[in-house]
Amino acid sequence: MHLSPAEISLLREVRVSDEDHGGLRASELDAEELALLTRLCDLGLVEVLMEYGEAPDGEEDERDAGDNGNAYRITGAGVAVLRELA
Repeated sequence: MHLSPAEISLLREVRVSDEDHGGLRASELDAEELALLTRLCDLGLVEVLMEYGEAPDGEEDERDAGDNGNAYRITGAGVAVLRELA
């Protein structure tokens, strides 16, 4: 799997934010970062959750519509990728 430097940086930011306060909020991100997170989600390195718990089945539609109640959290696969890069 090949990640760009921007994707790696954002993956690290998601991990730190996840450890500090349960995830990186969509409201903290610009459009470019949201696009990068969509790719990281598609790769299974990051998951998106609703602010009040897991998103329903239509979470991709909500994410694409720009729902800012989402939080991004790192997955086990994302942690493994960061370990390999260290």
